[in-house]
Amino acid sequence: MKRVIFSLATILLLTSGALATARPVPIAPDYSQPGAWAAYPGRPSHADDTPQGLAAGGAQRVAVFFIHPTTYLAPVIGNASFDEGGEVGARVDATVLKFQASVFNLCCRIFAPRYRQASLRAVIDNSAQGYAADELAYGDVARAFQEFLRLNPGQSFILASHSQGSIHALRLLQEQVIGKPLQTRLVAAYVIGLALPKEIERLGLPVCSKADATGCVITWNSVARGKEDRRRLQDSVIWWQGRYQPIAGRPIVCVNPLDWHPDSGAAATSNPGSVYSEGRSEPIPPPIPRMTGAWCDGGLLGVDVPVNQRRRFRDLLTVVGIYHDFDYGLFYSSIRENARMRVLNDATTSHADVANSRLTTSSDH
Repeated sequence: MKRVIFSLATILLLTSGALATARPVPIAPDYSQPGAWAAYPGRPSHADDTPQGLAAGGAQRVAVFFIHPTTYLAPVIGNASFDEGGEVGARVDATVLKFQASVFNLCCRIFAPRYRQASLRAVIDNSAQGYAADELAYGDVARAFQEFLRLNPGQSFILASHSQGSIHALRLLQEQVIGKPLQTRLVAAYVIGLALPKEIERLGLPVCSKADATGCVITWNSVARGKEDRRRLQDSVIWWQGRYQPIAGRPIVCVNPLDWHPDSGAAATSNPGSVYSEGRSEPIPPPIPRMTGAWCDGGLLGVDVPVNQRRRFRDLLTVVGIYHDFDYGLFYSSIRENARMRVLNDATTSHADVANSRLTTSSDH
């Protein structure tokens, strides 16, 4: 069956020429309307999907705010419409929600805003024009986050994201969480696929140091074991202490998604299951246990995908040893159980939180 795969490399390899003319700035979403959300409790979405053989959603004691990665692969510096159709929208709805956001449906009610995401060209471009596109995208995310908090008053929450979404999540953490009363409600921040400076701890947010730690941050960047991803270590765009800038060689965080310790190594025997896509219209296949181990090395997470499994975990980036698009899929079952564990261990979580939520179904609006 045809698998649906997208990657950073797709646009980089096919559009290396001059930039096309960017289109006008799209209209802003209204987050009081459920239609401005890709995933919203009470409205069916692929965030509700569960791999075959795994238990479906459990108590869902807290809410997760999930910020999707780049799916707008245009060769321009600019922003997509929040309700973009075609492949841009399909990648969000049938790929990202299904194979990334769904990992949280055992523990959490999933909110995933649609937003005027920056194009891939903008996200990788360290220029004023690229940063302006990032700024517009973040403005939407920040407004969506305020609506998320309004819908979940006083409750614990998880912040989760990938790639471009993690750039915005890092800014949210710095501007709205760290050092604010809201920080006491943070179960964990899974800001995956981000070059996260280790200096984040000096700002007041600890890196998660064990599997059940709460109020902390987690990230990793998957590469073939022994591979150095220079772009991730030198050129990745981050929001850091008041401005967009490249990571520029700062030491970065790597939390191992198998043993949940920073800068550690874990064998494949500790991996409960990896998932892959058989196609957008197909169910998520049963997770493959013991598919790869994970080893933090120099801020990157080394993986060793067996030759007989590489066809299932393959795109243009993996050809050069970068498994960015599989940061979630390679460790799906481990992330799923870990999020459940952290929620159970969170001292501020209570069953009353759910009962007191203002959110019941999308018909409230």
